[in-house]
Amino acid sequence: MKMIFKSMTTTTRTRTAALALVLALAALAAPPDARADRRAFTHTYEYLTMPEGGLELELYNTQKRDTFADASPRTFQLQIEVEYGITDHWDVSLYQVFDQVSTPDPMTSDPLHYAQTKLRTRYRFAERGELPVDLLAYFELKKDFAASVYAIEPKLIVARDFGPLTAAVNLIAEVELGDVETEVEPEWTAGVSYEVVPAFKIGAETIGALELESKEVAASAGPALSWAPSPKLWVSAGALFGLTDGAPDLTARLIIGLGL
Repeated sequence: MKMIFKSMTTTTRTRTAALALVLALAALAAPPDARADRRAFTHTYEYLTMPEGGLELELYNTQKRDTFADASPRTFQLQIEVEYGITDHWDVSLYQVFDQVSTPDPMTSDPLHYAQTKLRTRYRFAERGELPVDLLAYFELKKDFAASVYAIEPKLIVARDFGPLTAAVNLIAEVELGDVETEVEPEWTAGVSYEVVPAFKIGAETIGALELESKEVAASAGPALSWAPSPKLWVSAGALFGLTDGAPDLTARLIIGLGL
């Protein structure tokens, strides 16, 4: 009798463990809510806007190392973004940006401080896949804190889906104004991602900028990972490694999106 009871207990535990595994896999593969502004990359934008009435909080954690030497400055940036969908094709966002720089010399370090405010809007021209390529217009205005320094950043986002594969290119022109010499800096980002399951994507991206006066190019590239464990939460992480002398040796970014 004890052996029968023990056997039944073992069978029950096995079935419970199997059920838990199935539920975990189902949660992993569950498609994310279409209302979320999920990012497959950490720098490259895809063909996506928040739908009408959609509200989301996004937290950006960015860390940079100019070089891997111990004496190299370490830069940390925190961005807090609130994003709202005005229509299904048009959204607006407000960012609050905080910076910190750490060096071996405390005299040259810069503690965490409020650095910048950014206002961004995006507009997409059609539904995804209706045109030969998906086109999205992006406009951003930046204002430095405690300084009359402004930046205008228009972007053209070009994207295309090939089944589970998505390719996106962002063409950027950043214009600095105010108490600095007016300067235009062409920039770009580009990425390719593959949807392993609806909740999990892997890919790679590259970013870069051209200094017009010196003709110096700063370019980086690296892997990107995106995970949406629930309809109200997504995470995007990536690491970019410098390809040229003008780029940091390492740029790591983690973005967390929370549907509200």
